[in-house]
Amino acid sequence: FGYPRTMWRRVFLGLFVHVLVLSAFSARSEPLTVLVTGATGRTGVALFTLLKQKSVATRALVRSISKAREVLNCSKCDASEGIYVGDVTQPDTLTAALTGVDTVAIAIGAPGNASSSLEKQIDYEGVINQVAAHATLNGPSKGLPNLRVVLCSSMGTTVRNPPAFMGGTDLFWKLNAEAFLGASQVGSVVVKPCGLGSGAGGTKAIAAFHDDKIPVGSLGPIDRADVAAVMAEAVTGRYAGLRFGLCTGKDGPPTAPKAVLAAAKYPWA
Repeated sequence: FGYPRTMWRRVFLGLFVHVLVLSAFSARSEPLTVLVTGATGRTGVALFTLLKQKSVATRALVRSISKAREVLNCSKCDASEGIYVGDVTQPDTLTAALTGVDTVAIAIGAPGNASSSLEKQIDYEGVINQVAAHATLNGPSKGLPNLRVVLCSSMGTTVRNPPAFMGGTDLFWKLNAEAFLGASQVGSVVVKPCGLGSGAGGTKAIAAFHDDKIPVGSLGPIDRADVAAVMAEAVTGRYAGLRFGLCTGKDGPPTAPKAVLAAAKYPWA
């Protein structure tokens, strides 16, 4: 047609880039499917309920149908309502619940009277089992960089020999779970509460911090409902690359979850 060959290269290159951008936008616009594990625990119930209220396609991994019926307000309490029976210490039980999800929100935790071996099975190996299954089942179809994990861990992991009231030996396993998650190549957010309360949430300032350095004036334990709200924002906002402590902050107006996540970034991020 009399046009320079370089011009046609630019035209085709521009069209190619345009298609890539549209494809990426389309992929991001697809509805999220989220699995909450530990969904019948107090933090898990709050998170599952909040995500459902936000109209997110939310599944729950539970060990007991009767407990799920009691706290999750399900009727059939089966896969048709997003309820799956499984155990994070048994990888073969995770397949059905995890297949097709975009994000795993982990709210599991060993009971306070657990032995060190049980702490390891739940808070370390259990996290490995979930992340490995998520990556293996969903990475090939969705792309590993597009997967997310939001983990509720604990502050205190910088303490070399933490006393029992802080978490004791369980903090060692939680720290190792965080390290594994950070190296998994799955986008992640790690929330590390400094103690958990049972208030309604949404009524207090919240402080985010790093390296167990609680800001001066912070008041301590944070309501589970506020932890759930921050985790839900991390899920729906597709955050990644964050790991931070979380406490009730100084007296003041409530802190929006989005503002908490913004404050959780390092200065150079």
